[in-house]
This record gives sequence, structure tokens and C-alpha cells, in this order.
Amino acid sequence: MSDLAHLILALALGLLLDRLLRPGALRTALAAALIGVGGLGAVLAGQTHWLGLDLGLLSVMAVGIGGALMARRRRFAKQG
Repeated sequence: MSDLAHLILALALGLLLDRLLRPGALRTALAAALIGVGGLGAVLAGQTHWLGLDLGLLSVMAVGIGGALMARRRRFAKQG
């Protein structure tokens, strides 16, 4: 699989998670898990490929998706 396909797959997953995941506690927990696993994977996986997927690239994208979820974790909270 090409790097562009990996990035498109990660972007689609990130958009789906951002739009469909509403509870703030669940968003925070998933964001922390993605940042932790992605950071660990970026250090350990490097340029490892598994079933055609570049694990290093996907782990870096997981950190980005987790950061976006963490930054917007109160997106659906009621204002006021």
C-alpha cells in the first residue's frame, strides 16, 4: 500500500472519530490511548511493515488523531 493510501485511510478514520464520538470522557480516553500507543509505536516500529501497512507512519498518524481528539474533547458539551 502506498503512503498516500495510508494517509487517506488515517484521515478518514480521524474524521469519522471526530464526527461520531460524542461523549467527552470517551473522547479523552481514546485520545490518550491513541497518543500513548502511537508514540510507543513510532519509537518501536520504525519502518516495519505488517500486512502491507507501514506501522511507523500509522503510529505517527495515531498521535495526530489523538491530539486532535484531545484538543476538541469538549466539542459536544452543552454551552451555558
